[in-house]
Amino acid sequence: MAARSSRGVRPAARRSPARSPGSSGLSVSRQSLPRTRRNTRRRRMSLTRKPRVWLATIVLASLAAATPGSPQTKPVVKVGYIPSDSFAALYIMADRHLPAANIAVETVKLAGGPEILSQVATGQLNMGGTGMGAAGFNAVASSLPVEFVAPLHSGYVEDYFTVRRASWEKGIKRIGDLKGKPVALNVRGAAVEWMLDQALKRDGLALKDVQVKTMPFPDMVPALETGAVEAAILTEPFPTLAEERGIALRPLPRPAGAKATPITAIFWNKDWAAKNPDLAHKVMVAYLKAARDLALDNGWKQERNIDLMVKYTGAKADVIRRARAHVLDPNLDMDMAVLDSMQRLSAEQGYLKYKDLLPPTRIFNFAHRDRAVAELGKK
Repeated sequence: MAARSSRGVRPAARRSPARSPGSSGLSVSRQSLPRTRRNTRRRRMSLTRKPRVWLATIVLASLAAATPGSPQTKPVVKVGYIPSDSFAALYIMADRHLPAANIAVETVKLAGGPEILSQVATGQLNMGGTGMGAAGFNAVASSLPVEFVAPLHSGYVEDYFTVRRASWEKGIKRIGDLKGKPVALNVRGAAVEWMLDQALKRDGLALKDVQVKTMPFPDMVPALETGAVEAAILTEPFPTLAEERGIALRPLPRPAGAKATPITAIFWNKDWAAKNPDLAHKVMVAYLKAARDLALDNGWKQERNIDLMVKYTGAKADVIRRARAHVLDPNLDMDMAVLDSMQRLSAEQGYLKYKDLLPPTRIFNFAHRDRAVAELGKK
């Protein structure tokens, strides 16, 4: 009986599912506990990992949203210039106002306006400045993708027409006495030639009555000193330097109420402006601000502006301070009637590649200027 009972108990102990709460299922709990703990740990790790993933996602999204404002994605404007203080408005625009508008700038120094005009027309540059003259007129007449959009600087013939002091005080006493004499220009077919023609006309002479020699502006001062030329159309600061050294003088008084002549202008690639209208508008607003930095409150003589002229031209600050200031209207207005006179002279000299004079509205597109003035208000 006892053996049978013993044999009967063992099987019961192995398969009995019903035990008291304190002792039942002990062997079952020991086997299943490690698996339960592993599952619990996995659930906890999953729950702790999810916020980290979400946080990383938010950070990456924030960085992606900030990317458009990074320097690599700023629009870039390529500007061609000549190292002359008459280009000061372009320097101020490029150095001060375009960066303030979150626009990157690449400035390219070139020898003259024709090179800048060529590179803007071919899209190597977006914009630049050049002297008014036959090259620009021909570019517009030929429908090249360039358009003039605002004046860069204007001036008075009386500030540019310079004569050799040693001769003027002796054998040459009036403009008419320059007949047959050598006179210097830095280039033919540009505003400087028109200015010389205007000066000669005051005493009955024409361009054909003098020997025109072309040379860079810096070479004109020693040429006047040695007598290689008797007169020149000379831009600042060179006439001031020549006067201070006793080499030359400017004999013509400025007439009361005289209008400044547009000498240089800014222009840009028309296709570029059409493809980037918002950027073109921001550029014009920046340029108008730069022009007002010079035109208002004796801006040509303000130290912050002189510093930029020195930076881009290499001229000495004290020389710029003593030079006669250029002219630039705070609303970028200019004397449009002069353009007809300039074209006629270019036609007489055989520089133009077209017959009928271009209307000023074909040469200049002032729509961008007018919009910028409307936005900033007239001064």
